[in-house]
Amino acid sequence: MAFVDDGGMESSYTYRVLRYVHDIGTAEFINVGVVVATCDAPCVVAKFKTDCRRVQGAFPSLDTEVFLARMLRLQACFDAIDAARCAEVRAREGRCIAALIGSVLPVEDSALHWSPTGSGIYGPLALVLESLYERLVTRHELQRGR
Repeated sequence: MAFVDDGGMESSYTYRVLRYVHDIGTAEFINVGVVVATCDAPCVVAKFKTDCRRVQGAFPSLDTEVFLARMLRLQACFDAIDAARCAEVRAREGRCIAALIGSVLPVEDSALHWSPTGSGIYGPLALVLESLYERLVTRHELQRGR
């Protein structure tokens, strides 16, 4: 997880969900990650799927090696963002979460697309990340072993 210094205080945040779109023609997608940034301080956290069973179940022709490598690379890139980089991106491009995301993953014609920006008010950023990841990324996964 990247730099977090929220001291457990309630603050506002913005987030975007990363969507995997296997076929642009059908526009079907599965949420595969989430990025959350605070509005008041230069903090960002992210979490991406490291299990591709659900994605491969929906899209059997998925290249799992490429998918997993991309998710791990994105996680490493977002984890490397520190307060100084957040502040620098904000000074150059504003407080928009799209600017932070664009500094890691520019808009491109790939299978990865970002949702519109959402926002909220909550406590510790790490808890916000886990809550959003659970609700928006893993919610519909089959519970194995039941």
